[in-house]
Amino acid sequence: MPTDIEIYCNCIGRARYHVGVADTLFAGKIDTGYHDLNAELMFLHFRKALEEIAFASLSANREKYSAARAGFATEWNARRMLGFVGKVNPNFYPIPLKPPQETTPGHKFFDRVTDGYLTTEDFATLYDGSAEVLHCRNPYAPGDPTINVKYPVHEWSRRIKALLNWHFVQLVDVQGLWVIQVPNEGPVRGFSAMADGPFVVER
Repeated sequence: MPTDIEIYCNCIGRARYHVGVADTLFAGKIDTGYHDLNAELMFLHFRKALEEIAFASLSANREKYSAARAGFATEWNARRMLGFVGKVNPNFYPIPLKPPQETTPGHKFFDRVTDGYLTTEDFATLYDGSAEVLHCRNPYAPGDPTINVKYPVHEWSRRIKALLNWHFVQLVDVQGLWVIQVPNEGPVRGFSAMADGPFVVER
């Protein structure tokens, strides 16, 4: 059985894969021959990437979440799950980081990414917008058929990558956190970083 941090890294690896498929579609390297179907496929993979991020957050808080919610292993709704995880651990969402700088041998400093990444508000917007793109529109529905998803495809991709490239995850009731590296290729790597005592993460 994989450890929780391994499950987390596997989920994030699959999220990276789904974003990569959306990028390939956007670049025209995969083409169904229909603009609408290409768009649906891109947002299908964005939605699946978000679901993987949500399931990853579950693995980081598994014991507390499972104690608070029966049936956690069969939960399928990413947005609902994030709501429940947020009640268990209000600081569950990944914190994006810049690449590490070595300050002294064996000690690294991570500066924060302050903007241009997928925020929790962005997550909700893209999750709901993707669902709207995927559903067939009633041909008799009044109004403009255009669906506003806030950002173009390439910007959504960039924001997801900015969130995940380097990030840390704060664990509930644990004096430490996970630092996660998501390279463009190869395995996602997770490092457990423990504090000597109680600590606070400023958001």
